[in-house]
Amino acid sequence: MFRLTNKLAISNLIKNRKLYYPFALSVILAVTISYLFYSLAFNPKIVDLRGASAIQFTLQLGLVVVTLASAIIVLYANSFVMKNRSKELGVYGMLGLEKRHLIGMTFKELLIFGLVTVTAGIGIGALFDNLIFALLLKLAKMKVELVATFQWSVVLSILLVFGLIFLVIVFLNAVRIIRMDALQLSREKAKGEKKGRFLVLQTLVGLIALGGGYYLALSVTDAFKAVATFFIAVMLVIVGTYLLFNAGITVFLQLLKKNKRYYYQPNNLISVSNLIFRMKKNAVGLATIAILSTMVLITMSAATSIYNGSENMKKLMYPHDFDVKGQHVEVEDLDKLLTQYASEKNLSISNKDVLNYASFGLSSQDGTKLTIFEKGQNNVMPKTVFLVFDQKDYEKMTGQKLNLTGNEVGLWARNDQLKGQKAFSLNNQEYRIKEEIQQDFIINHVSNQYVLLISDYNYLVVPDLQSFLDKYQDSAVYPQFYGGMDVTASLEEQLKLSDDFEEFVNNFSHNLKNEDGMVFGGGTASDAIAQMNALFGGVLFIGIFLSIIFMIGTVLVIYYKQISEGYEDRERFVILQKVGLDQKQIKQTINKQVLTVFFLPVIFAFLHLAFAYHMLSLILKVIGVVDTAMMLSVTLSICGIFALIYVLIFMITSRSYRRIVQM
Repeated sequence: MFRLTNKLAISNLIKNRKLYYPFALSVILAVTISYLFYSLAFNPKIVDLRGASAIQFTLQLGLVVVTLASAIIVLYANSFVMKNRSKELGVYGMLGLEKRHLIGMTFKELLIFGLVTVTAGIGIGALFDNLIFALLLKLAKMKVELVATFQWSVVLSILLVFGLIFLVIVFLNAVRIIRMDALQLSREKAKGEKKGRFLVLQTLVGLIALGGGYYLALSVTDAFKAVATFFIAVMLVIVGTYLLFNAGITVFLQLLKKNKRYYYQPNNLISVSNLIFRMKKNAVGLATIAILSTMVLITMSAATSIYNGSENMKKLMYPHDFDVKGQHVEVEDLDKLLTQYASEKNLSISNKDVLNYASFGLSSQDGTKLTIFEKGQNNVMPKTVFLVFDQKDYEKMTGQKLNLTGNEVGLWARNDQLKGQKAFSLNNQEYRIKEEIQQDFIINHVSNQYVLLISDYNYLVVPDLQSFLDKYQDSAVYPQFYGGMDVTASLEEQLKLSDDFEEFVNNFSHNLKNEDGMVFGGGTASDAIAQMNALFGGVLFIGIFLSIIFMIGTVLVIYYKQISEGYEDRERFVILQKVGLDQKQIKQTINKQVLTVFFLPVIFAFLHLAFAYHMLSLILKVIGVVDTAMMLSVTLSICGIFALIYVLIFMITSRSYRRIVQM
């Protein structure tokens, strides 16, 4: 019997090769992607890179998601294979093979299958390992080099992880065989799904869960709260999606069935009946496709937006090669510091901005009536912030004159209630808006640290900054001092000076005449940008690979769904052709059924993304994505690309379905 099960295991793999091809492809891709992630996450060469901690953190975070996603995909593919082999296993049982023999045979099949696919995946991963490392360096905007990155510890880790996954599969297959007798196994494939219970109740709960998730996504206003709320909203949407597909579709189909005018049309009768016949399986499959598609859209949109938005954030936060900030100092002190350092290091200054400005947050706003926080309220994060500049500094930055006098101001506003206004009051002090400034004039001149915290930041230009400060001595209006310079030195030279400049700033601060004076924040843009490039490059890298594995899952579910249902429908369509249904009617029926199965999930996916967009934009603002127009264009582009890929998958799989049922 041992030899017999060995022969049967090999012959079954060969005989069912068309069924195993997608399973094998998904395992190989899952192993390859997992190998690449493990290899990069534990690569000793990453430690030597600038921003190594950021890269390692993002890779290890992605590692967990990739491992879980790989396990789910492999388990899902196996369940479809076993479902389609149920009749074959039942026949073996009726021919005299005991359950232990069936378990032993399926174990040997999986052993051979697993050894071949996992080995192939590791081999492909090892082959492209150095290229993927080079891609990571490219995305992180570092010097690209091809280096050997093979690690035996990674190979052992992959063997252990996927060994455990296949052990779970062996256990599940064994339980499946033990619980079924031969007759049940032989008839399982042709069996329709049981009608669910409490369908109306499930539909209502699903609508409530989905509505709750959408409400949380739309109602959140704080960026930091959005991060915590996101996971709750995701869980509600997932639960709502599965319940609506499981029960809502059934309820909808039953309503269509009760509509005699619609139902008693040849095409409608067949397609509706087929969907009802397999409603539970369709529900789970469709919901899974919807969720995976949503993951692809959100992951790729977020990762690409983060990467593209990094350039704008660099300009806002690090406008100069070297910059410093100060408190209780003079503008001359910062100017002296920058000039002295450039002279000591023989650096040629190409551009320099040294100025003082003020900042304050609003405690309340009633239209154009603004109220500043009282002095001492430092523990409150305002929703609206103003940066106040002297018109002389505005003229230096822009080369444009405003000629402000008295209570006249210039205003660059993100605040919707102030846009297009002619005047406003600040703590009951009236101001007339002489000019509404259209461009963000501090970009490339002054660092804006508020960009990561809030989206409602505004710039105010006043005739005289000191006079403005004198008016609000009892309010939380804080003077700020900023100095920055650009030099002709290369980025590599600037990186080498990063630590040295920080030490120079600290020493300069200690030697100030004013005891309360302080100079801080000394750093190079090159160092900060290198860290950001590492983080954002790592995020995009993870986004690409997570999107790939989610897409693999989506395609796999769709393929197995179409193929398995094709074989199930084949006999019924053959009978319908024999009783007089022509090829045109058959094609129309197939198209209607396939279109429902295919495009309902993607409609849900786009709907989920639309409601999640507001929350997603808030979360991305926390990490510096402030260009809303860019984010919208990226999201729409990703949706367009995904829709195109989805249609191609539809065309390929629906063609396979038609070939099966029309044979």
